[in-house]
Amino acid sequence: MAGEIPEKQKDLLNRSQNKIQSLLDLINDLLDVGKIESGHGFQQQVELQLSEVLERTVSLMGPRAESHNIILRLEVPGDLPPILADARNMEELFTNLISNAVNYSPDGGEVVVAVVSRGEYLEASVSDTGIGIEAGELPKIFDKFYRVKHPKTRQVLGTGLGLAIVKGIVESHRGSIDVESKPGAGTTFRVLLPAIR
Repeated sequence: MAGEIPEKQKDLLNRSQNKIQSLLDLINDLLDVGKIESGHGFQQQVELQLSEVLERTVSLMGPRAESHNIILRLEVPGDLPPILADARNMEELFTNLISNAVNYSPDGGEVVVAVVSRGEYLEASVSDTGIGIEAGELPKIFDKFYRVKHPKTRQVLGTGLGLAIVKGIVESHRGSIDVESKPGAGTTFRVLLPAIR
């Protein structure tokens, strides 16, 4: 509407738009953390098939993985019991974990999302063939604003709140999360959620 935009101005507008999007992401993540910590996050926990949530999330994240030349696989058996959970929270939880796995894996890598039954729980895992995390950094990765420092991850954008949100969601569903990682050999996050028997 204002007429032709010169190339230099177009570049500045694109950078501004990216910065504004980063600020919006930060604000939304801070709001999510605040709701989780205050216990005021709206949840509608219903009987839910975790496999269906994972199928939707993997399907949604497929194009992103493909653009990074990363194979994204889902391994789900057909006879899993349901869980009592908020569908939106579950999608946010696994979108965060899969997104991180894709972001921190090199081109040509692989991300495997799997779920198995473990007695009274379902264990969902997200494994990647990425850069891995040093042992000394593992206890800090769920802290707010903490980001793993590595020369290969400087280009990865984020607020440093994703894993804090993930942990809050898991705990609000009476579950637990742990991580196993080896530098240069990838990372696996495991989420345990109570099953309905």
